[in-house]
Amino acid sequence: MRKEPINIKDVKKAVPLGQKIDIFVREGDFEGIYSSYIYDMDDEYIYILSPTNKNGLTAYIRRGEMFDVSFIDKDEKRVGFPAKLIDINKENDKTIYKIEKPKELFYRIELRDNFRVDILAESDILYFKNSIPSKGKATIIDISAGGAKLSANIEMSTKLNVGDEIFLSFDLDTLKIDNVKAKIVRKAIAKENGLHHYGLQFVGLDKKTKEQLIKFCIQKQLEFVRKMRGV
Repeated sequence: MRKEPINIKDVKKAVPLGQKIDIFVREGDFEGIYSSYIYDMDDEYIYILSPTNKNGLTAYIRRGEMFDVSFIDKDEKRVGFPAKLIDINKENDKTIYKIEKPKELFYRIELRDNFRVDILAESDILYFKNSIPSKGKATIIDISAGGAKLSANIEMSTKLNVGDEIFLSFDLDTLKIDNVKAKIVRKAIAKENGLHHYGLQFVGLDKKTKEQLIKFCIQKQLEFVRKMRGV
């Protein structure tokens, strides 16, 4: 990812009430990606709902700690800003985080399609030969928001070629991805085991699925960093 500084003059227009946001907790036991919403805003502060992850775990952030807020803007670009937690309040059954409102400095985050992570995920494959649909299985060995690398056995490899468009359905931890369209852009034989490897480019990926894949890749990178730290 690459961060590009940008200036936003009207923060309230840039971050409307009800805007879905992602919270990146930088370190500690609760390091990771969480989801929240913009609940309210005044001249000095932004109020967000208590951030939770995909498993319903609430991010425990202490007063005075820094974290990052990001979201998809009206131009379908991801933008964000660093934030400090000022206070935690209760309002009826809601927990509200009070954070500093950025003045002008935001940053645009370039989410590169080649931001990949290594995985091992079995995928159902739907492909067409002479307009006739057929099914098979292969293994995804790395993935990004822009594409994936697929490993197939010799029998399956005789049916897939560069230029073919296929549909994949697979699970990434608790995330289920169904019927993602991809084009085969590369084909190679892995020397160590004779399996065929395919470079895939996702085609027409919808916004929700792309966001899910981005979050998955970021989370896997965080897990890798924590493992290297021995946490």
